[in-house]
Amino acid sequence: MSDLNVGEIGQPLRINFGEDISSSTAIMYVEPEVGTRKEFTGTIPAVSVTVDGVTLNANEYVEYITLNKDDLDYEGRWRMKAKLKASDTDDRQSNYVKFRVLA
Repeated sequence: MSDLNVGEIGQPLRINFGEDISSSTAIMYVEPEVGTRKEFTGTIPAVSVTVDGVTLNANEYVEYITLNKDDLDYEGRWRMKAKLKASDTDDRQSNYVKFRVLA
C-alpha cells in the first residue's frame, strides 16, 4: 500500500481474500490507534489491480476509496479488516491489515 496522508481523498483501501467473493456484500472496518473505529461499505471490483508488485484478481478483493477528509483523520498507526456476507449462514472476515497515515 502506498503512503496515505491525513485527510487525503480518493485513496483506495484494499483487502485481498484470494478467492471469488463476488456474490458477497462487504463492510470495511478502519481503526486508528487512537479514536473511533469507522465503518464503510466496501465494493468488490470486477477488475484486477497490481499494488506494490502484487496482483489482486478481479472479484477477489474488497475496496473502499476515501470519500472525505474525515475518513483518515489521525496521523499514526491504523488497521483495517473486511467482513463479508454471502448468505444468512455464510459470514466471513479477513485478518487485520496494518498501515500508517502520515501528516
